[in-house]
Amino acid sequence: MKKICFITQCALPIPTVKGGAVETLVEYLLDENEIDKNFKFTVYSIADKEAKKISKKYKHTVIKYIEKSNGGLNKVLFRLDRALQHIGIYIPCSVEFYKMLNQLRKEKDIDYFIYEAGQTTQLPLLARIILKEKLLVHIHWDGMANKKKDSCFSYLIAVSDYIGRCWKNGSGCDDKKIIVLPNCAKVERFDIDMLETEKRKLREKLGIPFNHKVVIFTGRIVKEKGVKELLTAFEQLKTELVTLVIVGSANFGASTNTEYERKVENLIGESKKNIVFTGFIHQTDLYKYYGIADVAVMPSLFQDPAPLVSIETQATGTPLIATRVGGIPEYVGTSDCGILIEKDEHLIDNLKTKIDYLLANENVCDNMKTQEKKHAKNYTTKAYYENFTKIIDQIAGLSDGK
Repeated sequence: MKKICFITQCALPIPTVKGGAVETLVEYLLDENEIDKNFKFTVYSIADKEAKKISKKYKHTVIKYIEKSNGGLNKVLFRLDRALQHIGIYIPCSVEFYKMLNQLRKEKDIDYFIYEAGQTTQLPLLARIILKEKLLVHIHWDGMANKKKDSCFSYLIAVSDYIGRCWKNGSGCDDKKIIVLPNCAKVERFDIDMLETEKRKLREKLGIPFNHKVVIFTGRIVKEKGVKELLTAFEQLKTELVTLVIVGSANFGASTNTEYERKVENLIGESKKNIVFTGFIHQTDLYKYYGIADVAVMPSLFQDPAPLVSIETQATGTPLIATRVGGIPEYVGTSDCGILIEKDEHLIDNLKTKIDYLLANENVCDNMKTQEKKHAKNYTTKAYYENFTKIIDQIAGLSDGK
C-alpha cells in the first residue's frame, strides 16, 4: 500500500468548507480511498475549525493543519516572491508555506509527495527537502515552466493535454515525463431530476417570471471568466422572455466585493432585462440552479486549463456554450455535447447568436442534454480515483525498471 503525501498551497482548507477547485479534487481522492483503500494519504492543509471536525470521518487519511499567520507579512512575501523569481531566486510565498516546509522535513516513509501546484516558484524549495524521484507535480495551470523548475521533480501530472504541452514548451522536458489525469466532478451530485414544484419555488425565490427561459453562468466573478462580455451579449438577445442567472463570487466561498464584481453589479443594475446575481452557492446546491436553466454559458477569456464547470454543466444536461480556449475543447467533447465559439473580436456577437439559437431550438437542446449526460460519466470521482491509481502504479513500475 503506497503512502502518498499531498502538498497544497495552504490557502483553502480540506475538507472543502470554503470551496476551491484544486482542494475539491484532493477531497474526491480522499473520499474514494475510504472505499477502495489503495493508499495511506497524508494531506497538508490550512487550518479551519469546520474542516477539522469533518476530517475526523477519514480512516485512511491524516490531515495536518497549518495555522494561519499574519496576513500583512504574507502580502510582503508574495510580492517578494513575484519579484525575485524573475532573477532565479525562490522564497516561500507565505508564512504558512514556510511552516509546512519545516514539517515536511520530518516526514518519513512516504513513497510519493504530490505537489498540487499553484505557485511553481515553490518547487526549488521543495526539492531541497524531497528527493526528485519522490516528488510529483499535479499541475492545474500552465505553470510558467522553465528548466530549473522542471529539474526538481520526476513526473508531471497534467489536468489536460493542453497543460502538458504548455509545460513541455516552457521546460523542454521529455514527453515521457508528462502524464494526463483529467479532472472530475461528483456527477451524481449534479445529475438530479428536480420536481416541478421545486423548480417553481426556486424561480419564485429568484424573481424569475414563469414564462421566462433561463441562461446561467457559474464560476468566479473575475475578468478572465468573461462575465462582462456575457452581460453585453445578453442585452442584445433577440429573445425578450429570458432571465440571466449569475452564480459565483470573486474568491470561491469567501465574501468579497472586488472592483470587477462592483462593475458587474453596476451593469446588472443598469440592465433593462431580468438578471439575478446570487453570489456564491455551494456545490451541494448548484444542481438546483442548473435544474431551472435552459442554457449554460462559459465564456472564458483566458486559456482555461480544465474547468470543472464544464463537467458539472454536462452532468446536469444543460446545453453548453463555451469558448474554444485551453483545455475546454478536451472536456466538452464532440459538437453534440456543446457549442464552442472562438475567443476573438466577434465573441459577443457569437455569444448572442448561439444563445438565441439554443433558446429557439428545443430539439437541439434535448439531443445535447442526452449526449452531455453520457459524456459526463467519463469524469466521475470513481473514474478519477481509478486513473490516479493507475498513474501511481505506472510511475512506481517505471521507477522499478519494469
